[in-house]
Amino acid sequence: MQQCNNEQLVIVPVRFKKSPPFKLVVTMLVSAVLLAGCEHKPIDANKTQVVARVNGKEITIHEVNQYIQQLTELEGTPEQIKRRATDAVIDQNLLLQAAKKAKIDRDPDVLQALLGSDKNVLVQAYLARQFTQLPPPTEADIEAYYRAHPLLFGERKLYQLDQLEIQASEEEQGALITALRKSATVGDFIKWLRTQHMPFDEVSTVKAPEDMSAHEQAIFLKIKIGEAAIMNRTPETINITVLSSVQPEPVALDNVRLKIGQMLTEAARQQKIAALVQAYRHQAKIEYAALKE
Repeated sequence: MQQCNNEQLVIVPVRFKKSPPFKLVVTMLVSAVLLAGCEHKPIDANKTQVVARVNGKEITIHEVNQYIQQLTELEGTPEQIKRRATDAVIDQNLLLQAAKKAKIDRDPDVLQALLGSDKNVLVQAYLARQFTQLPPPTEADIEAYYRAHPLLFGERKLYQLDQLEIQASEEEQGALITALRKSATVGDFIKWLRTQHMPFDEVSTVKAPEDMSAHEQAIFLKIKIGEAAIMNRTPETINITVLSSVQPEPVALDNVRLKIGQMLTEAARQQKIAALVQAYRHQAKIEYAALKE
């Protein structure tokens, strides 16, 4: 069985030689804001597929698994992931019930959109009508956000990364890390891998902070050029990423003013959605079944 992917980060104190400078144009990506959960009451599943009930509506393990399959990043133990997914499905059902109570599902335009779609259409239509006139962020808000996030804007940099996905047993990984520390360059380390006949894939990439996951940002915005980080380990594989070089690529406020405004508007919308869901949770009767591995 594989180990959890979010094990404690290991920084390998190896220093490789710098790579040549590089340039790359990247676009900004906006991160979604996760909705918060709340306390819940456990119920006995009685060996059924029901994991929760929302105002009497059953939530099945199949719905939870379907939600998990749509996730792009999985952090935490299987039980933690399943619990967060269950809460997300409950939140969706709370909004779905509210949308139906408001008779949004009888709107002709909504009915047409529902053809060939799923309940997410109804939820989004309900939310769109709840928050139709959010006040735009002020110039002061935009400038404050710009100043508060220098690594994304004024002090933004591009990071050249050399990623190695190596097939190695747990015993081989110990020798591998020792060899990594002794290597002067990435090339030297790769030569060693080949002498040991360890299969591996090598990928060189360039990333900006806005293109990184929170896990990657926690690593590559802090380590030095030439240092390597063990990003992931299982009993069969180890993923090592080396920060090869860094290129300053600041972004002026005028070039991102519109983008920051959109980000702040979306963040405000997500906060209102979270507050709305929280209010529905307080009003609803939610019962959890014991989750099974």
